[in-house]
Amino acid sequence: MKHRLGILIASLFLPFLLLPQTGMAASYETRSGSLVFSIDDATGNYTLDDGALHFGGRLPAGASSVRKTAGELHFQLMHGVDATVAPAPKRSNALVFSWKVISATPIAPPAFPDFNTVPAGLHSLSHQQANFAPPVFDDPQQVSTPWILFTEAGRTLVVSPASDFFLASMLGDAKTRVAVGLNAEVATVPPGFTSTALVVSAPDIVAAYRAWGNALRGLYHRTPASAEADPILRYIGVLTDNNGGHYYYNYEYAEGLSYEESLVRFFQRSREAGLPFGYLQLDSWWYSKSSWNPHEKVGRIKNPALSDEDWNRYGGLLEWKAHPSVFPKGMAAFHERVKVPLLAHNRFIDKDSPYRQRYEISGVAAVDRRYWEELATYAAANGIAVYLQDWLDATYKFSPDLHNVPGLGERFMDGMAAAMAARGITMQYCMAYPLHMLQGVKYANLTTIRAAGDGLERPRWTQLAFNARLIHELGAWPATDVMPSGDTAAMLFAVLSGGPVGVGDAFEKLDRANIFKVARADGDLVKPDEPLMPLNASYLSQARRTGAPIVAATFSRHGNHQTAYVLAFADDPSKGSTDFYLAPGDLGFNGPTAVFDPFSDTVAALGAGERITGKLGGPDAYAYRIVAPISASGIAVFGDIFKFVSMGRKRVAGYQELPHGARLNIAIAANETDITVAGYARSDVKSHAEGAVVASTEWNHETGMFEVKLRPLSGTAHQAVLDVVAK
Repeated sequence: MKHRLGILIASLFLPFLLLPQTGMAASYETRSGSLVFSIDDATGNYTLDDGALHFGGRLPAGASSVRKTAGELHFQLMHGVDATVAPAPKRSNALVFSWKVISATPIAPPAFPDFNTVPAGLHSLSHQQANFAPPVFDDPQQVSTPWILFTEAGRTLVVSPASDFFLASMLGDAKTRVAVGLNAEVATVPPGFTSTALVVSAPDIVAAYRAWGNALRGLYHRTPASAEADPILRYIGVLTDNNGGHYYYNYEYAEGLSYEESLVRFFQRSREAGLPFGYLQLDSWWYSKSSWNPHEKVGRIKNPALSDEDWNRYGGLLEWKAHPSVFPKGMAAFHERVKVPLLAHNRFIDKDSPYRQRYEISGVAAVDRRYWEELATYAAANGIAVYLQDWLDATYKFSPDLHNVPGLGERFMDGMAAAMAARGITMQYCMAYPLHMLQGVKYANLTTIRAAGDGLERPRWTQLAFNARLIHELGAWPATDVMPSGDTAAMLFAVLSGGPVGVGDAFEKLDRANIFKVARADGDLVKPDEPLMPLNASYLSQARRTGAPIVAATFSRHGNHQTAYVLAFADDPSKGSTDFYLAPGDLGFNGPTAVFDPFSDTVAALGAGERITGKLGGPDAYAYRIVAPISASGIAVFGDIFKFVSMGRKRVAGYQELPHGARLNIAIAANETDITVAGYARSDVKSHAEGAVVASTEWNHETGMFEVKLRPLSGTAHQAVLDVVAK
C-alpha cells in the first residue's frame, strides 16, 4: 500500500519535475533611479530599461548563478570571468558594469555590456580617434569614446568605457549592437584584469551628459578644475603657437634682437602700455629636436630665415631643456626677466634621443616615471607653471604596445601627472584622442585640454563647442588656440569658453579695446562659470542635419540668480545670414527676461512665453546676447557692459535682490578707471555706491536701458557696493 501511494505521489509531481529549467528561473534586478538592469539566471538574458528605452543582451555562456548583495548583482559572465552590475556611487540613473578575470591563465576579453536588442531610430554622438577628438553624429566610432544615444524626442542613454581607456573600445553600430569591449589588438588579458563600463540615462542630452560626468568623476574621486586653477585659466596670456603666434619660430632678428631679447622687450613694452599679460606660452621652438617625424614629412629646418641648429627643427624631442642659442643664460634667467609664469610645450621622444639610454621608452612614449621626474624637476626650477603635452595622437599611434599591453598607457600618463602634481605643476593636453581625454579624468592637475585644431579660426567653433561639454564633464576646461587680439569674434568665443585666452600679436598689433573686453586692468579674465556649450536643440539639429544655427550658452551664477550668455552661430558661415531663436526656458528662466545685444546696444523685454530671436550677422555669421531675469522690482542687471562676460565673477563678485532693486558687489582691480554697469528697468532708477563714486545714472524711457557710471575711490584693488533701485 505504501509503495503504491509513493508511486501515485511521484506521478503527480512528475510533470512539474519535467518542466524546462526556465520555468524555475529567477529574475534579479538592480537599479539606479529609473534605470533598471535585470537578468534571468536560467537563460543569461539581460535587459536595461529606463522607462522609455529598452536594451537587451545575453551572457556569452548563457545561464549563470546570480547573487544580489547590497543592491549589486554578481554572476559569471563566462568561464573564468566574473561580472558585477551596481549603481554608480551616490548617483542616480547611472549603473557600473564591470568584469574581472578569475582564471589562472590569460583569456580573450569579452564585451560587457553587449546589447543586441537596441531601440530603433536612435541618433548617436561619438568622437573620432583623430587629433582633437572630432565629434561625429550618426557614425558611431568603434574606439575608446562615449556613445551618446538619443531619440528624436531627446531621451538619452550614454554608454562608455570607464577604465582601461588605452585598450577600451565601443563596439557595434548603435542600431543592432551597442557594446563596450577592448580594441581588436588586445588578443588576451591576464589573470586579475578588470574592466569597467558606465551606462547613464536622462530625459535629455544635456542632463545625460551631466549625469555621466558626475558618475565618471565620482568613480575616480575627481574634483573639477577651478576657474582659477592655474595662470593660464586666470589671466590673459601670450601664445607663441603656430597659426597666429608672431613669435612662433620667429623673432625680431631684423632689428638686431635675439629670441630672448625680442620676448623680453615685448613684455616690457606691454607693461609700459598697461597691457597686463599674465603668462607666456613657449611652443616647441625653445628645445632641441631632430628632423625625424614619423607623423609627417618635415624638412631639416623649420624657419629657413633662422640659424641651422637643432632648436630650429620640427621632429622628435632630443632634450627638454632650453637651448643655449635661444636662452643663453638658461630658462630660469629668462623667466626672471619676463616675470610671468610659463606654459611649456613638449612632444614625442625622438628615435635617437639620449633619454632612451637612461629611461624606458615604448615607441615614442616615456613609460618610466624617472623620465617624468627629471622633466618635472626642470620645470619647477625654471618658472614653468603648466606643462603642455602635445602630439598625443602621434605618441599613441607610434607606440604600438600602448594599444594592447594592459597598464602601459597608464604608466605613460600616470607618470606624467604624478611627477608634475608633486611639484605643483598643472597640465594641458594637445592633439588628444578621446582615449586621452577620458584618461584625464584621473588627474586633478589636468586643467585644460585643447578642443580643436590650430588657430582660433571661425570654422573651429562647432568642434570647440561640442567638445567643450565632453571636456567639462571630465573635470577640465576646453582650451582654444592662439588668436589675433583684433579678431573680436575669436576673443569673444575664447572668453566664453571659460578656458585660456591667449593672443599671438606682435606688440604693434595688439588691440587694446578687445583685450580689456575679456580682462581687467590686472590681467584677470572676466569669464563665465562654465564653458560655452550647445543647448539640447542643437544636438538634435546637428543629428538631423537641418542646417539650423548652433545655439550655445554659458552662465554667471550668484546664488539663485543667473545671467546667460548666448552665442548663436552658423555651422557653415559661408551660407550667409540665418535667423535663430530659443525660449528663455531653454536657459532655465521661468519668468520675464531682458535681452541685451552688446553689438547693437539694444535691449528687449520678454514675457515668460516669448522667444529670443535674431539674425546671424557679419562674415562670421553669429549673434551674441546677454539674458537676465527681470525681478519683481522691474529691474534686470546686465553688469559691466564693456566686458563680454558682463556679470563674470571677476567683475561682479556678488548679487543680491533688494525689495525695489538690486545690490552688486563690484570687484575693482588696481588702477582701473570708470566702470559702467547697465541693465533694464521698467521705470527710472536711482543708484548709490560705497567704495566708488556714482558719476552718472541714466535711464532711457523708450528702451528701458539704464547705465550707471562708477568711478573707483581708490587706485588699489578693492570691492565697491552698488545699489540700483526703482525711483
